Amino acid sequence: MAKPLTDSQKRALTQAEKNTTRLTRMQVFELATAGFIEVCGVRDSDFAVSKKGARALARENKRARVAEVKDAVLSAAYEILDTQDAMTKHRAIWEKVGRDEYTRDEVLDALRYLRDVDCVIESVKLSGNNFQIFWRRGPEAPAVAPPAEFEVNDGDEVTE
Repeated sequence: MAKPLTDSQKRALTQAEKNTTRLTRMQVFELATAGFIEVCGVRDSDFAVSKKGARALARENKRARVAEVKDAVLSAAYEILDTQDAMTKHRAIWEKVGRDEYTRDEVLDALRYLRDVDCVIESVKLSGNNFQIFWRRGPEAPAVAPPAEFEVNDGDEVTE
């Protein structure tokens, strides 16, 4: 996996996409040594964002979007996975967070992040079929309170 961009690299690459002539010498040096910009003209001051730089910026934007989406996905998953043994497919979570607000890939990326990094969700593959992958609460997920037991009084009143 590629290294994440530093804050100064993100700012410089964003600026380079808009207007390379506004880059400082330090930004040019930092981006050029990382391979994110390249000389594209006759003059030494003519720079363009390289393919590597464009991919790095796209990757960073995707990471930022996953950070935005993961909270909504986690709350929707906890609503659906209300018991410790409950399992669901990603589609139910996607519909819960809103199919219009988030794409399927964004929801899946958020679920993978919650599985790999936070360990609050885990995936279960019940067969060799990739379309039968289920999601359930992971080992780091908060415990689910057991359902309250009901008692029957002499007056036929049900109390918790």
